[in-house]
Amino acid sequence: LVDDASSSRATRRHLARCARGDARIRIERREVNGGIARATNDGIAMARGDFIAFLDHDDELAEDALFHVIRKINETPDADVVFTDQDKITDRGFRFKPFFKPGWSPAFFRSIMYLGHLLVVRTELVREAGGCDPAFDGVQDFELALRLTEKARRVVHVPRIAYHWRATRGSTASSFSAKRNIPALQQQAVQRQLDRLGIPGVAITVGERHHLQIAPAPDAPVGLVSIIICSKDAGELVSRCLDSLFAITRDAAFEVLVGDNGTTDPVALAAFARHPVRRIEMPEPFHFASFNNRLVREAKGEYLLFLNNDTEILQTDWIARMRLHASQPGVGAVGALLTYPDGTVQHAGVVLGPRGTADHLFRHFRAISDFYHGIIGCDREVSVVTAACLLVSADKFREIGGFDERFRHHYEDVDLCLRLRRAGFANRYAGSVKLVHHESKTRGAYYDYTDRMLLLDRWEEMILQGDPFSNPNFLAGRTDFAMGPGGLLR
Repeated sequence: LVDDASSSRATRRHLARCARGDARIRIERREVNGGIARATNDGIAMARGDFIAFLDHDDELAEDALFHVIRKINETPDADVVFTDQDKITDRGFRFKPFFKPGWSPAFFRSIMYLGHLLVVRTELVREAGGCDPAFDGVQDFELALRLTEKARRVVHVPRIAYHWRATRGSTASSFSAKRNIPALQQQAVQRQLDRLGIPGVAITVGERHHLQIAPAPDAPVGLVSIIICSKDAGELVSRCLDSLFAITRDAAFEVLVGDNGTTDPVALAAFARHPVRRIEMPEPFHFASFNNRLVREAKGEYLLFLNNDTEILQTDWIARMRLHASQPGVGAVGALLTYPDGTVQHAGVVLGPRGTADHLFRHFRAISDFYHGIIGCDREVSVVTAACLLVSADKFREIGGFDERFRHHYEDVDLCLRLRRAGFANRYAGSVKLVHHESKTRGAYYDYTDRMLLLDRWEEMILQGDPFSNPNFLAGRTDFAMGPGGLLR
């Protein structure tokens, strides 16, 4: 325990009594107040254990916190960073606002400091990293964790509330705006990480809670994107899709391939003629997987962007932002926030488990940036993204064999994403990219149980293990992060 030059004699006397009463408590008193980073570094220097757990002086650990952390370390010996769920606590001991976190998600961590508390790190790794940087006092734990997770062999999550964060007047637990310099420091910390990792992005602070988004830097590499659209008739929909695509999109080199499944609608035909698209006639009965695989063989792009004909483009840099994610070596498929015309969520990532298979998260929720720690508006890793708007490196798509044509009507995208994940790639939801999806109005509501059985035959074990980017404290089968009975005790 480091006393950063406390002026209170009562505090010093109390610390001395604690140290006399328990040999495990050692006190280091600084003669001059150095700030939280320097005080933390003194504590790191004092540490004798293999791991260091960071605890703020006014917060509380759950009674069994260390038991569950140690058990996780024993289960995963290569773990260098361990984090747990948390909640907040008042001065009167009232606990509120539980934060049941997803598993390790580098993209989400760049958006918010979600690792938070309790954070346990391997001592050797902390010392090799040089400890906390005093230039980042106020977000020193976030900046340190960014550096540590870059070097960690493994980052693991204990899905239990092990830490109670004190909400007092003037603390960030009570109000994020309590420390006004935090947003700028967070932005600087993330920008430094992007520079270290060679990611050509710019960290931007957005929203009332100052979440971070990563926009492409002006010098970000540009690779040709092949936009692949399957379409039949639906003149109003496909016209709106193509008109918005060509009128709004900037900062991207792209080609558009349209697989035309027998269009006779004059409005749709006029849209094809109005724009520089490569129209490939496909008169045979529609089959999503085979149609798209055939169009991929015609594509010239370094990246493939599968896009429904009933989508509407809203942002100039939507492709550039998605491509920035897909260009990173460990990233597989990249999806976007899709909303219904009324602005509610249609797709914000896909979670494994609901209906025994998978389903869209937060469907019909308001697409607001501050819902549940910004999870709708933040970039993050997910198990699956929908092929209504899915960008992937052409090399990675071909490496895993493209869409499996045994799927006739459903789950082609789920299977594709899970095969990418099995191949070692992380799929990512780009919450900063938003399109309108007019919800597959050109396809019927038919459900093929053969596709369901095929998916379960291949992926049931992975589905039953639970989605690593959700949390077992949420009710199984739900897509809204509803909490189960007794969840607060976990």
